[in-house]
Amino acid sequence: MSRLTRFILILLLLSLRSHAVDSAIPQRILFIGNSYTGYNNLPYLVGEIIASNGSEKPQIKSSNPGGRTLENHLSIRETLTLIDEGNWHWVVIQGHSMEAAMSEINEVTRKSFMSSGRALAERIRKSSPKAQILFYQTWARHADYWKDQTADRSIGNSPNEMSERIRTWYDKQQEQCANSSVAPVGQAWTLFYQAHPEQAKELHIADNSHPSYQGSYLAALVIAHSMNALDEKQRISYRGKLSEPETKGLQDIAKKVSAERTKTR
Repeated sequence: MSRLTRFILILLLLSLRSHAVDSAIPQRILFIGNSYTGYNNLPYLVGEIIASNGSEKPQIKSSNPGGRTLENHLSIRETLTLIDEGNWHWVVIQGHSMEAAMSEINEVTRKSFMSSGRALAERIRKSSPKAQILFYQTWARHADYWKDQTADRSIGNSPNEMSERIRTWYDKQQEQCANSSVAPVGQAWTLFYQAHPEQAKELHIADNSHPSYQGSYLAALVIAHSMNALDEKQRISYRGKLSEPETKGLQDIAKKVSAERTKTR
C-alpha cells in the first residue's frame, strides 16, 4: 500500500469517526411534559449540562403546562405544533406524576397512559422519522407523603412501591414504541435516598412531590446521559446554584444509574 493510499484511508476513517460523533450529539430536543419538566427549567439545565461537557448547546423547545397527562397533550395546540415542526433529534416525553403508578391497578388510567404514549410517538414519527423518543421516568413521592391519612393510596403504599410501578409502566412504554428508551430519573432519586438517608428531603420541595433545584439537576443529568450526550472523559462543569460537592454527588448517582440501565437493556 502506497503512502498516498494510507494517507487517504486515514483521512476517511477520521471523517467517518467525526461524523459518528457529531450524529450522536443532540442538536434539536423537544420536551413534552408538565410541572416536573417546567420546575427549575429542566430543559435549560439539560442544555447547559451538555454544553459544559464540551458539546455545542442544542436547540431546545418545550411544552410543559402543569398537571397534564399524556392524553391531555394530544389536544394541546402548543404540543402538537411543536411536534409537527419536525426535524427533532430527541423528544422527551413525561407523563403526569401519578398516571404511571396508577396504571398498575386502574384500567382506565392504564389504557389512557399506554394508548396516549403510543399516539404521541406515532405523531412524532410522521414529522421526525429519525427522532429518538426518550420516556422521562418520574419519581415516587417522598416518604412523608404517606404520613398523611388522606394520602392517595392508588399510587401505592410506599415510595418503593410507587417507584416500582412507575418503572414498570415506563418500561412498557418503551416496549411498545420503536426507537425509544427510558431515562431512569426515578431510579436515580431512589438510589440517592438509599445512599444518603441523612439528607432527608433534599430532592423534593415541601409538597413531597415536586423537585427542588437539586432534584431537577439530577433529572437533567440522567436525561443527558440517556441521550448519550455526555463524554465520560470530560468534566461536567455546569452546576448552576449548587456547590461543587453537591454536583459531584449528583453526577456520580446519575452516572451509576445510567450505566446500570445500559447493562440491563
